[in-house]
Amino acid sequence: MKKIYNLLLVAVIAMAMTSCDGWDSPYRIDDIVGSWESYYGYNGAYEYDLVGIDVVRYDFYANYTGRYTYYDPYYGPLYVDFDWDTYGDRLVIRYYDGDYDYLYYGYDSRGFLILSTDSRFYRYTVYRPAGYWAPAKDASSASIKTTVPKFEATAAKRATEAAVSEKSK
Repeated sequence: MKKIYNLLLVAVIAMAMTSCDGWDSPYRIDDIVGSWESYYGYNGAYEYDLVGIDVVRYDFYANYTGRYTYYDPYYGPLYVDFDWDTYGDRLVIRYYDGDYDYLYYGYDSRGFLILSTDSRFYRYTVYRPAGYWAPAKDASSASIKTTVPKFEATAAKRATEAAVSEKSK
């Protein structure tokens, strides 16, 4: 009886170890779909802001394609299209120019996307939804300009269209 119990215990442990391949993720694919622009980074010693030509943008589309946009001082804004996929907490990006990225991803308390090449997030870059601008630290309240994030603008647009269609009835 004890041999059967031990054999059964070994079988259960083996099944549990092979069924958990480490690719489980608390995130949904829909969380990453959208437009993200770099906001700030951490290089292992200190945080640094990304401003001006250092800002890059990722557009992740629901059909697992996307566009990476960056600024070149000689040519202006340039972009590279890519295919993407997630495997648990890993984001794989295959650029159409032949390059690729294997990144770990997560989200901070504000819902901003965090991308890192290190599984411990020792070095990372934080991306905010494109269109969102935090006021400058030294800006007066009268000169602060903010734009509505894309997802809120889309909801507002749908509400306006619904109101117009009701008036036309």
